[in-house]
Amino acid sequence: MSNEPALQTDDVLIVAEGAGRLTWHRTGPARWRPVGLWPTREQEADVAARVRRGAPLLVVLAEMPTVVPLLTEELVDAPEELLQLAEFTGYLCELTIPFLGWLPSELRERGCRFIETTRRRTPAPLTMHSPLQFERADPATPHVVFARWLRSGHPPIEDLVPMSTRLFSGESL
Repeated sequence: MSNEPALQTDDVLIVAEGAGRLTWHRTGPARWRPVGLWPTREQEADVAARVRRGAPLLVVLAEMPTVVPLLTEELVDAPEELLQLAEFTGYLCELTIPFLGWLPSELRERGCRFIETTRRRTPAPLTMHSPLQFERADPATPHVVFARWLRSGHPPIEDLVPMSTRLFSGESL
């Protein structure tokens, strides 16, 4: 099982937006510390290039905003980019991960509209069989699709591969 927030299979890139974007480094047998956010600048440039060339991108959304509770001591040696996202309250802190901060602004806005709209509506009974609720295709960027994760927890990204393959091949889901 991968802990990565992104997985490329064939030409499709699947990204799970949320707490999984926080990257960690093991500092001991049972100790970890946060070291950054996915994507790195290089990865973000790669995603932007994919979008420009029309490569398929499935973005799975769970919650907005994503707040990760941490012990203050876990951020002692954290990079400045993470410290700027943290709100400290004594021994604890909350790190807010910028929602879709890695996408171009027009796609970020589209993703925000989609999740806000789906929060206000209960999915139809037929969609409850699927763990995902998909947005309607956008004619301007049909190769970028947003989906909302309807179950609790984080989406198991490997399990989304067959669905994403069917989605971008034109098969019905």
